[in-house]
Amino acid sequence: MNNQQSQKINDHNSDSEFSRHWLLVLVCAIGIGVGVSSLPFYTQGIFIEAWIADFGWTRAQASLGILGSTLALAAALPFVGFIVDRYGLVKPVMISLLGLSVAYVLLGMFVQSIATFVILAILQAILGSASSPLAYTRAINTVFNKQRGLALGVALSGAGVAATFGPVLISNAIVEFGWRGAYYAMALFTLVVGVLIVFVLSRLSGAKTPANIDTEAASRDFKIAKTSRTYWTIMAAIFCLSLGLGGLMIHFVPILLDVGFTTSAAVKIAGVIGVAVVLGRILVGFAVDRIFAPWVAIAILTACICGVLALALLGSVVAVPAAFVIGFSVGAEVDLIGYLIARYFGMHAYGQIYGRQYAAFLIATGTSPVILGAVRDATGSYTASLFTAAAFMVISATLFATLPKFKD
Repeated sequence: MNNQQSQKINDHNSDSEFSRHWLLVLVCAIGIGVGVSSLPFYTQGIFIEAWIADFGWTRAQASLGILGSTLALAAALPFVGFIVDRYGLVKPVMISLLGLSVAYVLLGMFVQSIATFVILAILQAILGSASSPLAYTRAINTVFNKQRGLALGVALSGAGVAATFGPVLISNAIVEFGWRGAYYAMALFTLVVGVLIVFVLSRLSGAKTPANIDTEAASRDFKIAKTSRTYWTIMAAIFCLSLGLGGLMIHFVPILLDVGFTTSAAVKIAGVIGVAVVLGRILVGFAVDRIFAPWVAIAILTACICGVLALALLGSVVAVPAAFVIGFSVGAEVDLIGYLIARYFGMHAYGQIYGRQYAAFLIATGTSPVILGAVRDATGSYTASLFTAAAFMVISATLFATLPKFKD
């Protein structure tokens, strides 16, 4: 009878995870949305036409900031993971959101050439690095168990919200204040929201630095993880997944133009991706709480591969479902990183492990558009690029299939 009562209590506690920690999930979603991996990434393209008009840059030159900031963030994240493992969420997030606000001001004041633009974009990534999903997902994984996947999905959907509304708001700001004024508006917005985020997080038990951080256990678990086949399999699977999906996100509108859509029609269809990203993050999070996560990944990849191949072979008639499965898969990938790390390696060295895994994801995301673009340039159409993306995802699904069962 005592065992049954204990089991009921445990079940009740698990079922009430969201009721006890919903505010943490909400704040993490907002933090991820305004953080360095979301708002700057999804809005930088809005500035390109203004830069071309002011400086005469090419589109390739205007895109160098994305490449520089992505590589800088990838380099910074392993160090940030170590800091978050030691000091928790609140202080690193506070410093990074302040740093990100300062970086926006510097971009608005000092961009005059490609060199200054790339340098300041790199600085933006470094200063804002702890506002990436790394710190927030650590807090979620720490307090959630039974509903961990869903909580991660809801929190990470903040990036999808930023992708949906950020470009519209920044476009309006550029019209009203010019592109430099738009950067100042982003700085003010990030600072105000950042103050609210830090204020709330500092009062939530799930976000506070644990009193019993075991640095020796973190060091031990990190060393064990790096020597395991599972660690490198996850990294390779996510890397190949991102090599396939990253370029599809960037090139999707040009792909639609190639198969006969007008620009306005292509942009509307591409909007399906943003909706699918949010749905993917929430529904995949819900699924991995109930189904072995690598199987979920394989199912999503299979659907995406079919959609991409259909787009390559059939063209415009499958554009909308292809956009949806691509967006859904993009929504799934970041969820999977945090969830798999917590389940396979625990929480002692979560930040260090996540930092390296997410760095690999960023490098692949930045490399993929170059690969798919080069294939398009060499062949004269996007058909071969779509087959290339599908091939990367087949490799990723194969790697996910080799992952072992969870220990608990």
